[in-house]
Amino acid sequence: MTSADGLSERTLRLVPKDSAVDDARRFAELAVSYCSPECQEAVSLAVCELGENVVKYGARGADAHAGTIGVGIDGDTIRIRATNRVGAPDDARRVADLISQISRKGADVRDLYRDRLKELFTNPELPRTQLGLLRMAFEGGFQLSCSVRGAELEITAERACDARK
Repeated sequence: MTSADGLSERTLRLVPKDSAVDDARRFAELAVSYCSPECQEAVSLAVCELGENVVKYGARGADAHAGTIGVGIDGDTIRIRATNRVGAPDDARRVADLISQISRKGADVRDLYRDRLKELFTNPELPRTQLGLLRMAFEGGFQLSCSVRGAELEITAERACDARK
């Protein structure tokens, strides 16, 4: 499949089942099998985080799948795209707000990550950890963006990746 910007991308539909995140991880590992181990590890992290979010929080419509994960490589840039329907506009807004914080020019992702960890240690009963996107940016080195079109949320994670093992 070719995306709107011309990037060749492989896409996997995630079906809500226990093995969905493992399926997404294996799918991504095949897509980046020729990349450096560092890149492979970062992609695995991002796909697992995004896949888990798609399966856990994606609203089911008439489709049997929860959403999609796409992996594309253009030169030394890798792009991971997760798309799913949202059950409530507030969910999409919270995701967009967090990504906006992470992506803001001059933002220190390390500080955002530490602050969230402190908050979780102080309030361990919080229903959602909201660490996945921060981990992708801090540990995985991904630049994040998102868009919301109607009831559809799309999160994009990009980073430079050495295509040599």
